[in-house]
Amino acid sequence: MERSRGWVSGAVVVTALVAAALSGCATSAAGSCAGTTIDLGESTLEPGGVVRLSVDHMWQTCEDTGGTSRPADDVTVTITPESTGKDVLIGRPEPSGDLDTVRGAFDLPEDLPTGAATLSVQSHGGDQAGAELPVTIGAVGRR
Repeated sequence: MERSRGWVSGAVVVTALVAAALSGCATSAAGSCAGTTIDLGESTLEPGGVVRLSVDHMWQTCEDTGGTSRPADDVTVTITPESTGKDVLIGRPEPSGDLDTVRGAFDLPEDLPTGAATLSVQSHGGDQAGAELPVTIGAVGRR
């Protein structure tokens, strides 16, 4: 993965720590609630570029003791440039499928500052599943 220039070559799979405690899910190996993962696909990480990603296990409630898990109903995709520290909302996807997957291509703003940033996918209710990934936003056209 080439981060210093602001683009990603090939797919990168990152297992990220869940941002908030999963109060309803077991943490033992016997539990069926898997951790949240980000699969960052071919992306152009520059102002005006596109972030393509897939995130599994975006649930509202995870029932690992016999109940029925529910997909999250309020998910945000944000990018936070280190230089400003302010979250920039780039999407509000809906989870789908057996793994409660969020998938899509999200446009980055033209005025996004270059440099270190954090890409975040978070649910805002229930178990508050989510993950973060450090990225670098490169200057436009520097591939």
